[in-house]
Amino acid sequence: INAEYMGLLYKEMKQLFGAKKAPPPAVKAPSLQETSGALGSRCKVLEAKVNDCTKQLNEIKQQMKNQKGVAYKNSQAKALTVLKRRKMYEVQLNSAQNQQFNIDQVQFTSESIQGTIDTASAMKQAVAVQKVQMNKLDMDQIEDLHEDMAEMMADQQEIQEVLGRDYALEGMDENELAQELDELDEDIVNEKLDNVGSVPTYVSQKPQIVPQKAQPVANKDEQDLADIMKQQALIFI
Repeated sequence: INAEYMGLLYKEMKQLFGAKKAPPPAVKAPSLQETSGALGSRCKVLEAKVNDCTKQLNEIKQQMKNQKGVAYKNSQAKALTVLKRRKMYEVQLNSAQNQQFNIDQVQFTSESIQGTIDTASAMKQAVAVQKVQMNKLDMDQIEDLHEDMAEMMADQQEIQEVLGRDYALEGMDENELAQELDELDEDIVNEKLDNVGSVPTYVSQKPQIVPQKAQPVANKDEQDLADIMKQQALIFI
């Protein structure tokens, strides 16, 4: 009975006062980029209004140059109104620009923090991958591989030396070869010394003239020519 009574009482109260309304859905806050964009658009509108006021003031100024009396005072009042309106727009523009600057600073800081987080995460992941890769490497195996390569290169060098060996020279006395080489050098020197007094083959030889007692001067010329040839032969040794 009590349950039925409470149910009827609840229905009557619901009809009398109404049911409890559900809370309105939460409004999503705009992002920093959206806020900065909105402020940028507002700054453009305010700048256009400031420029429009400046244009109106220039027109009024041109009119006032040719006005007097009441017309001049009316133009002054109109100019004062435009000045007040431009000043108001300038204040709003300055405020909007400061707000946009602050929002941009916050956005830059947030992006820097996110960039740092991403960098640290990437480095952490890279270090984990490198640890796994380093565990696959065995330093002992690498050292053994290096030693094997060195031995292989040494064996290859020895094989090349064996293949290039001249068997015809085996058993020869090195001292005997050196002595023969010295004798060859001495022979060359002696041949050069013997050729000092002879006329080189590249010098054309004149036919021999039988000396006559009546021509002592010609004999002297031939002696001079022989001396010149000896000097040339010494130069080419």
